[in-house]
Amino acid sequence: MPIDDFEKVRVNARKAMALMEERGIRQTPHNYAIWYEYIQESNPDLTRAVNELITKHGKYTDKIGLDLYAQFFTREKEGRAVQETSRLVQKSMEEMLGNLNESSANYSSYGENLNSFAEKVEELSGAELQGIIDEIVSQTNSMSGNTISLQQGIDSASREIADLKRRLQFVQQEAHTDSLTGIPNRKSFDMELAKKVSEAQEKEANLCLIMADIDHFKDFNDTHGHTFGDQVIKLVASTLAKGIDGSAVAARYGGEEFSVILPNTELSEAVNIANDLRMAISAKKLIKRSTKKEVGKITMSLGVTAYANRENVMTFINRADQALYSAKKSGRNCVKHAEPALSR
Repeated sequence: MPIDDFEKVRVNARKAMALMEERGIRQTPHNYAIWYEYIQESNPDLTRAVNELITKHGKYTDKIGLDLYAQFFTREKEGRAVQETSRLVQKSMEEMLGNLNESSANYSSYGENLNSFAEKVEELSGAELQGIIDEIVSQTNSMSGNTISLQQGIDSASREIADLKRRLQFVQQEAHTDSLTGIPNRKSFDMELAKKVSEAQEKEANLCLIMADIDHFKDFNDTHGHTFGDQVIKLVASTLAKGIDGSAVAARYGGEEFSVILPNTELSEAVNIANDLRMAISAKKLIKRSTKKEVGKITMSLGVTAYANRENVMTFINRADQALYSAKKSGRNCVKHAEPALSR
């Protein structure tokens, strides 16, 4: 980590501790994680949630802290939803199998009775035959009712399972989508990059990565407020998503930082794509809704690198980050690239 970044971490850590002491907040690991992120302003969703809860309850409590930590720092929420959905699917399947087994037993009994009736027919008198016919009709009607009931049970279970499947898909999609921008979040990025790295290794294919950061984003928040800052982030996310093809993945890496995964792409082509994205973003006009006035434009710094076969994923990401840092040191609003240390 560059020296400037270490200093920033130390400053933010002191600010977080001072703010917690000022507000009488217990200095637990959970609370520290929340307020460090709050001071760093790298998670607008967390910042908004903290402000809303304090406004609602009048103060910050340990319960609020635990709820926020579970929501933003663990996978507990997603895990519970997935487990509950799986349990309900299993329950529906068990009910359906129960209906099928019961029906099978009924059919077997019905068949045995028919065989028994057939063996007795020739020995019976007219009255006795009439009684057996009445019994056959009664059991046939009963089986017909069982068949209808079975079909209704299967239809009902099928509808329930289909509904639960949709619910599970929604939960999984929500867990992998950034709530502000609608594009993949950091968790989704980590999973997708690991997948693409594995594919690149297996097929010995090209793979590139872009790390991008909105220039002077804090100034937007300080000057125009967090709501306006959120609109800037949404505009950038939309522009990135529209500026890449279907095989590429644009994700919100955290705060005002974004990433783009480019499978089957050479480094020179990835640099061109990064420049196209940079120009598309800088062409956007920022207009504040409350005043209808133009308040400047967005610029971004971007770092690009290519994957070196068999290297560690974090090494890949860190090299793209170093290229991004180089772009910032070179005056921002530009693209810098870093050659992989290992040849492909």
